[in-house]
Amino acid sequence: MTEQMRRLIETFTKVGVTGPDIVQEIARFRVLDQIITQSGEVREWGITPKELFELAQTSTVDMFGPLPYDEAGFKEIYGISFSVELMDFISATGYYEGVSAGRQWAVPMQEVIDFHKNTEGIILFAYFEEYAAIAEEIMQTLPTDRLLFYTPSESCYDLFRSLYPLAPVINEWPEDVIFDHIVAATSGMFTAPVTTMEEMAARVNNVSEKGTVRYFIPVSAVQDQLNMNRVALQFMILQNHLESVREWAPLQSYEFRYGLGPVKKVDLSICEIVGDGYKQTNFIPLPHEILASMETFSLAHYGLSLYGVQVSMNPKHPTMGEDGYMHGDYRIPTYMQRMFEALEGYYLQVSMKGIDVSVTLEHKQGIPLGASPEDETVQNAMEQSVLQDDTIAYRWYFNHPSAPFLWYTYFNSEEGKQVVRTLASMVTTTPALLQLMGSCRRQVVKEEVLAAFTASFTTSLEQYETEKAQAETNWANALARLANDIVPEPTVLSDETKEEVEG
Repeated sequence: MTEQMRRLIETFTKVGVTGPDIVQEIARFRVLDQIITQSGEVREWGITPKELFELAQTSTVDMFGPLPYDEAGFKEIYGISFSVELMDFISATGYYEGVSAGRQWAVPMQEVIDFHKNTEGIILFAYFEEYAAIAEEIMQTLPTDRLLFYTPSESCYDLFRSLYPLAPVINEWPEDVIFDHIVAATSGMFTAPVTTMEEMAARVNNVSEKGTVRYFIPVSAVQDQLNMNRVALQFMILQNHLESVREWAPLQSYEFRYGLGPVKKVDLSICEIVGDGYKQTNFIPLPHEILASMETFSLAHYGLSLYGVQVSMNPKHPTMGEDGYMHGDYRIPTYMQRMFEALEGYYLQVSMKGIDVSVTLEHKQGIPLGASPEDETVQNAMEQSVLQDDTIAYRWYFNHPSAPFLWYTYFNSEEGKQVVRTLASMVTTTPALLQLMGSCRRQVVKEEVLAAFTASFTTSLEQYETEKAQAETNWANALARLANDIVPEPTVLSDETKEEVEG
């Protein structure tokens, strides 16, 4: 959250507007601004603050309800409301559920937009609640009569209908409708992955003969390859017009690109966003049947297998992404990230220099796990917590107290070190590495064994810390003794010498 956003919240709070109501008032002012911009009379003669307040009362009440402040309060908050981008404010605060600015999608979506500048026909953009800010850019770049936006989020639907009354927005995916092109992008921020997979699989062939499909599906849906998720995934892989599968890091998303077909082999790669572009690591293409027959389909695991690294491939085994969450995960609002920073517990800290990766276990003091976010102590700690600087190290947090011990053991074994080094060779940034690490699978550990493992681990850790502290003390004492032989004795100046120096 930026300092400007903080100032805006403080200003709104002073006039009695808080939480989600701030978003509603900012949206009201955006609509009001559109009204006065489209008025020829206002453009010619201008408008006074009093007239603007009266216009807000007469033109926005039906859409947003009565104004919860007087004219003086209106003057306080109207101007400052334009100091922030509405979608960015929604994403940063988490005040308005079901909508995200989604600027992290800018790179792959720019590729999509550029592609469709040269196509014809209707394009369905689905799940745009996760890339709401990009949706505005899409409407400005591509002809509106070619566009249709679908969102299952009622709040996103209502917000866009208010901000863009003429926008082609729907909140139900049309059954059995054939489109010329379909673009769907979601990382599972608002919609359960299993629901997304079923919906996408059911519509993958709902395109015209020369149509194209680009699905960006959640990594979590690929990690969870049981029951309907597995059936849906295999169905999508077996389509003979599937041209390529790409994993986008750190977007937490897989891209399935369907063309005109038929295609014999599927191109496979990992796309890592770097600045305003991306770096692509290509793997050996495979036929659809081989991809669908893999016990566990994963580009990270496929890449490891190409390097001769053997890892767990059982889809029933938990992934790191199921056990914890990454530092800086854009799917988590800033205020929630601050809360996690304020909680006590262990976490894994990951630092990367080339393929040299360090995974260390760090203990963090803080609020006990399970504390309510509404508790005043939690609120104060959240305000004081400082989000980690992205230029240093990155963390994996875990809600289960034993999970960090399991994964620390995993990545510090000889096999685990080889796994993480190999994954690091596929990407160049730590956030991208964290995503690939999230697809690693560990053995299922039963409760009794887990309790014994945790007890043994913590005992060994305490012993290590004690011996380490003693070793550091011994080392410091040894250095002090050795220093006696090489550090000169300090010279004591006589009174006469002192007078000469001072003179």
